Amino acid sequence: MKAALLAVLLADAACGNPTLPVFLADNHAESFGWIAGNLDLDAEAVLVLTDAHSDASAAERSEEIREGLRRVVSEKQRAERIEAWRTEGRIQAFNWIEPLMPRPFGQVFWVAPDGDFEAMREKAGRQCDGRLEVEPRSSGELAGRWQVGGIREMEGWNPGSRPVVWSLDLDYFAGMPAARAAEEFERMWIAAMDWPGLRAVTVAVSRPWLTSDAEAERLVSMALSAVMRTRGAVLEIDATVDDRPDASLKSREGEVHRWDLAKASPEVGAWISGLGDRCRVTDRRRSHRFPQSPVQLVVDGAGQDLDGVWRVPAGEKVVIRLVGSDGTGRVRWFPLAAARVAYDRVPETGLGKGFSRGAGRWIYEKRSAAGETTDFAWQGAVSSRMRLEALHEKDGRWLPAGIIELATEGGGDFRRELQASMGMPYVFGIAEVKEGGRSGVESGWGADCSNVLIAAWRRCGETLTWGDPEALRRQMVPVSGAVDEEDLARGVMIDFGSHVAALMEDREPVGTVGPGDRVFHQLGGTAEIVDLAELQQGRPDFRLWTLPERKTVAVRVAGDVVPVGEFAAIDGFEKGPARLFLANLEGVPTDLPAVGDGRYDFRFPLVRLAWLREWGIDAVSLANNHAGDAGREGLIDALANLERAGIGVFGAGRDEGEACRPWRREGIACFGVSIVTAMEAGKASPGVASLPRHAGRLEREMAEARERGETIVVLLHGGDEYVAEVNEEQRHWSRWLVARGARLVAGAGPHVVQREERFAGAVVAHSLGNAVFPKGLKGMDSGRVGEWKVVSRGR
Repeated sequence: MKAALLAVLLADAACGNPTLPVFLADNHAESFGWIAGNLDLDAEAVLVLTDAHSDASAAERSEEIREGLRRVVSEKQRAERIEAWRTEGRIQAFNWIEPLMPRPFGQVFWVAPDGDFEAMREKAGRQCDGRLEVEPRSSGELAGRWQVGGIREMEGWNPGSRPVVWSLDLDYFAGMPAARAAEEFERMWIAAMDWPGLRAVTVAVSRPWLTSDAEAERLVSMALSAVMRTRGAVLEIDATVDDRPDASLKSREGEVHRWDLAKASPEVGAWISGLGDRCRVTDRRRSHRFPQSPVQLVVDGAGQDLDGVWRVPAGEKVVIRLVGSDGTGRVRWFPLAAARVAYDRVPETGLGKGFSRGAGRWIYEKRSAAGETTDFAWQGAVSSRMRLEALHEKDGRWLPAGIIELATEGGGDFRRELQASMGMPYVFGIAEVKEGGRSGVESGWGADCSNVLIAAWRRCGETLTWGDPEALRRQMVPVSGAVDEEDLARGVMIDFGSHVAALMEDREPVGTVGPGDRVFHQLGGTAEIVDLAELQQGRPDFRLWTLPERKTVAVRVAGDVVPVGEFAAIDGFEKGPARLFLANLEGVPTDLPAVGDGRYDFRFPLVRLAWLREWGIDAVSLANNHAGDAGREGLIDALANLERAGIGVFGAGRDEGEACRPWRREGIACFGVSIVTAMEAGKASPGVASLPRHAGRLEREMAEARERGETIVVLLHGGDEYVAEVNEEQRHWSRWLVARGARLVAGAGPHVVQREERFAGAVVAHSLGNAVFPKGLKGMDSGRVGEWKVVSRGR
């Protein structure tokens, strides 16, 4: 990193991308290099050292090292100096701390195994100042900056808002029974994740001090598992085998064992693979590959939504199945739950204290045991949002199978969507979280009083933006008159000023919101449904708000339309009472000859255009792989023929500017985009709009449409042909389009119907299948025509 880590982390928090960096290497001398290269060396922080040893020895000519770290012209020069000190043996695992004092580490809290902590503190202080008489330093004595305690002291320690780096040496657990090591490790991890100022974690394996390679592998896997279950944690592993000078006590006993990732057990490799892009492995001499495991968790009869959640019927038993394993069939299942019920993601602001007292900083999820099965499957009922982790047995080892997240299906009903969020922790600052193309509550981190309501409305197709009660209030209108069942279904917000809730049940007297009514709210913990009277205590009078009425138009969309040869249309292929009828026209109306040797030639005669108009087609997308069946000249001819027939065109054009430009009607901007190989438009050549090639231009066009107040509809062409499951490419680009303002994404291309879902205020129908298709071809009658109410700002 070229910027100081503390500054980067604060910037991340401000822009909604909070990350907790974790560094793992063979020994603490490597931690020295990482800390010196990533922390602001002149900003004071606290080092919490969990270690069997103090590592407090003074380094030779440490004043020179302090100055050398700071007086550099580049990050590269600093890295070169650190490597030189390591190669010369001046920085080692037992003396790495002292050169980093008193800046950045103004205090060291050594969390040591049981013993005489005061004697340990005095000894660490003497070691730290051991060279002071022969090598004076500008900072003078450092012994008074040391504090020593055990795990109980660590759990009770309160650093306030001071920046903290936690450095964990796994030799703390050397020789400890596995169950006790796991328990103590988790206690420490939970305590550290609570510290408001925790900025980074470093982990040293210290293989020479461990009893065996097997113990090292078990402890490393334990640390990797903790990273997996910590929201926002990202891992860097320095896998270089350390061959530098070693003057430690262990080296005097004979051969020094080193931890080598290249010889790591399948468990370690599986954890690294499972972390995916949250883990980066560096090595100065070798490359390492950890291919993605084929093992995954799926829900029978369900699909994974764009937010990563599998939604299932409330209260009904579901079967979660582990697929892709050639193991024994034995699986251990672990429900996960946040270690705390409340978190403050931005403690530096001080704004969350009144809402989340005693909150943690980084969300860590604890396991509980749900039993072991022998058939790769777990069966149970889901009553609210839950996460489940699995380990599967293979070759005598227990390997991670990943984490699956489930929630009850709300079906677009506001109150049911609210209940689907129950079980999530309270997170102050959740509105600013962005992760993996998801944001706010949809990231899965948690919710708060206003954003849990916003999440439910977004699941109902509303385009509300994340924010505090005031931001939500600005998007609502006051409720006037009595409350009826229609209002309840639409959603009624109860506003106490700094806290908001939602009306769930209107009890007698019906029509009047009163103390006996049931309300949903989330404050300082998981969501709950209580009597309104309970919320009224100590709060000001409330006001009622609901969503504003919006003008909508009915939009019908057909999937693949291929009026070639002898063809047939599915039932419902007509405009009917809808205001707009759109379709993916897979083929080109032209008399020009075919180009290329494609398996299918989807050119069709111009007379078919009158047939399309007869059934009410207003506009078509040509963003697909058959737009080039007659070459670029044929596409130009097809565009002209469609225009003469009075059919609008989008997704293709005479150049990329025209291809990426939307077709506009009724305050709706319609885009066509292909994510499969197609004849792409160039700056001066005809073709179709495609992703990723035209991402920049499409992003600009969509931004302009939003500025004009238009609702964005996208016809997306992609997916695996004749496969009912949505692939990852479809999911990725659907999220991308929704993030840029699409409110309806209707897909085609697979020639079969795929699932429809609601995500971030948008509707995504991944594939509508075939609407008009040549007789005799596979999937002729496999489609449907979708119809949705789309907000229109047009006249």
